[in-house]
Amino acid sequence: MAEICDRQGLEADAADVWRRFLRAARSLRAENTHLPLYRRYDEAWALQFERVFRQLRLKGDGWDAALYLKSKLANALAFPEARPVINALRPHYRLAVLSNADDDFLLPCLENNNLQFDIIVSSERAAAIKPDPAIFQHLALALELDDPQRILYVGDNPIPDLLGARQAGLQMAWVNRYGYRRPTKVPPPDIKVRSLSELVPILGVEL
Repeated sequence: MAEICDRQGLEADAADVWRRFLRAARSLRAENTHLPLYRRYDEAWALQFERVFRQLRLKGDGWDAALYLKSKLANALAFPEARPVINALRPHYRLAVLSNADDDFLLPCLENNNLQFDIIVSSERAAAIKPDPAIFQHLALALELDDPQRILYVGDNPIPDLLGARQAGLQMAWVNRYGYRRPTKVPPPDIKVRSLSELVPILGVEL
């Protein structure tokens, strides 16, 4: 957010912009309950930025901000242990990635980090976003599995990941890197770890 403000010459507190950006996402979803939950991220982000800029009386460009955010995500770095863990698991398990993302920034991010999966499911491909059970059901179909219990879903965000996977009947491993408290209405995971590396021995594999 600070880079976007600097890029557009906007005098605003980046943390405040971020908080308002998140609130705008929730508000837009609440205001458009008659529309499908999924919307392309660049379109959704542009609307969110435009709302934030109006609130702060800033002459910002919502589309430019959205496209810049998308480019940053396309070039984001994975956690250092991600590739070694994925490579260690590959000979023993079928691996899939399920992400609330559009292909135009998810696929470059995976390629830039040299992360390879048997199946890739984005919210764009599934036309649904976590925690909607539909996106997890799309994953089960892509894996050709009738029983979602055969899937161990690994995620770090309690609401979209933990709650979503549970609602869809998947097993769940919560990567709680920063020791956050699980929200009251979110069911407990099957496995809780602090990093992907801790998950490897639990699955009977060595790094």
